[in-house]
Amino acid sequence: MMNLIKIAVVMLVLVSCNSSNDRGTFKTEGRHLIDANNNEFIMCGVNVPFAWHLEMSYKSLESIAQQNVNCVRIVWESHKPAQGLDSILQKCIDLKMIPMVELHDATGDTSATKLYNLAEFYVSPEMKTIIRKYEKYLLVNIANEWGDNEMTNEYWRDAYIKCIDLLRSEGLQSVIVIDAPGWGQNSSPILKYGTDLINHDPLHNLLFSVHMYGSWNDEKKIIRDLSKAQSLSLPIIVGEFGYNYNDGNNNLNCMVNHHQILHTCDSLQIGYLAWSWTGNNKENKWLDLVEYGDWKSLTKWGEDVFNSPKGIKQTAKAASVFK
Repeated sequence: MMNLIKIAVVMLVLVSCNSSNDRGTFKTEGRHLIDANNNEFIMCGVNVPFAWHLEMSYKSLESIAQQNVNCVRIVWESHKPAQGLDSILQKCIDLKMIPMVELHDATGDTSATKLYNLAEFYVSPEMKTIIRKYEKYLLVNIANEWGDNEMTNEYWRDAYIKCIDLLRSEGLQSVIVIDAPGWGQNSSPILKYGTDLINHDPLHNLLFSVHMYGSWNDEKKIIRDLSKAQSLSLPIIVGEFGYNYNDGNNNLNCMVNHHQILHTCDSLQIGYLAWSWTGNNKENKWLDLVEYGDWKSLTKWGEDVFNSPKGIKQTAKAASVFK
């Protein structure tokens, strides 16, 4: 009898999810991210530090849009009120930029409970109201870089299964974005278990994100792993990336070839989000795309990301939901 009850509950959830999805949201089909108008969307965007610089981040959205950015990853934290996202999301949409919300307070954490707590943020009454309001445009990135370098592929998989179950059982229709472990840089569990997680999701609506810093100094790895994800029909993005600053003598040991990232993403039609607009702390200041002094003058890093041949100004196209 108990098994029959469980089956009935699951069926109700699936019916609810499938019927409410008629409202139109982003979705993934194979390796492609599809918008609510059923057209493919390839994000070419940036990370913006709302969690630490709320007012200036909000004011800078117009300058960001002027760089032809089509997607903004909104850095947020779970202790901040969900209502604070309302005006941010609306302004992104008004400027024809797709918003992706991520929670930054489990970065490098290894507790499955901590990760689950962040998933609970998205199903709080306040956040559910906001998500329903903007779900036609919204992408939900559960947690930034949850998982350290020692985390096993299986532990990562099982922890995210519980989060997927929670979010879908509470009626979330949006694409769920899942970061790689290893501080976002370990693509192994995505390549090994990404398909299993997609099949577990009743909406088959997941997008995986890998971050490229020191672990991606090998140009061949960039091409090899992104090509493998493509061959497996896994929807994947480069959710953060840096560059070869000071010949690798930096806090992230980063010598990554960002031109290779931009070229490979363009060639394979994979989305990316550069880190980050500005406002990084002292040791990460080299990753500011624009000057902290005015929040709009491009640094050398910003010039490359926006104005190089495969940069954002040359390649980004707005989502068709804005047309």
